[in-house]
Amino acid sequence: MTQQKPIEVRHLRAGGRLIPVQFFRNAGGSVAGRFVLGAEDTPIVDGPTPDAVLAVLRDVIDGLLLARKKVA
Repeated sequence: MTQQKPIEVRHLRAGGRLIPVQFFRNAGGSVAGRFVLGAEDTPIVDGPTPDAVLAVLRDVIDGLLLARKKVA
């Protein structure tokens, strides 16, 4: 994604927050969405063990990568 202007901005309500999502048009015609939590905000996944946290992150990343394959 280059330094282009968003084609649209929508808001997603999650975790008790209203999170802006910026949409950009990719060269191939698909749409990329970028969510903005905040300059000092880092998403953290909590779990009972490191292995449990890694399992959640693996599932999230697998889902994102699968979605990218379907769009591409």
